[in-house]
Formats: sequence, structure tokens, C-alpha cells
Amino acid sequence: MIKKIYSKINPELVLSIMHLHEASSEAITTTKRTEITDPSCFLQAGFFEIPANTDFKAHNHNPQERKTDKTHEALLIFKGSAEISVYDTDNSFVEKVKLKEGDCSVIINGGHSIKTLEQSQVFEFKNGPYYGPEKDKTNF
Repeated sequence: MIKKIYSKINPELVLSIMHLHEASSEAITTTKRTEITDPSCFLQAGFFEIPANTDFKAHNHNPQERKTDKTHEALLIFKGSAEISVYDTDNSFVEKVKLKEGDCSVIINGGHSIKTLEQSQVFEFKNGPYYGPEKDKTNF
């Protein structure tokens, strides 16, 4: 299930998009891709359902000049669970969501905090380069 959290200040502005994993025993018979982020986002995220023995052709990605002025971040809960609190562009609290194993949150606008609920392993993805916490983030 895809869950989008919108700004209360600007109701058309997406703050975070979450893919909440739903385990299924149903057989996957065709490849299905669900785009999680809009093509204009700096960090592209998609979810694939892929049947066994599917082969993707070897490929490279062509050099493209891209300019970014903000950081988008994705968190994938590999093991354990966590609460993600989402904040608006004025740092006001919007919503808290519990993520479990297999869930992913893509933070696009506004702020966020993370609290692990048990011992966890979390993959973090973000566009770079990373200039360190002094330049790349502001705590509030």
C-alpha cells in the first residue's frame, strides 16, 4: 500500500511517501512496477513485483547533468521496526507512522525524525554528495 502524507500549509505538497509492505502468498505471474515518487523528484523510487526467472538485460545509465538543491531521503526497514514522525515545511508536526520490516519511507519535503521501536537494521538512501551534518541538516 502506498501512503502519501501532505503538507497542512500547502495541501498539494507531498512531504513523505511510504510503501507499507503487505505480505502475500499469491503467486506473482507478471512483472509489475509501482512508481513511488514523481519523475520530478531528486530521488526516484519504485516497487517491483517480479516472478521467478525474470531476466533484466544488462545495462548502463547514461551520463546526465542533474542539478539538485535539496536532499531527498529514503529509509528501508530491513529488520525491526521504527516510528517516522513527519513535519511540515514550518517544522510543525503532521503525522507519525509505524514502519515494520519491508516498509519504506521516502522523505521529499519538510522534516522528519526516526525512533526505533526495537533493535533494527535500516537502509538509508539519499542523493549526494553528502557534505556532513553541519551543512546538510538543521535540527529542530
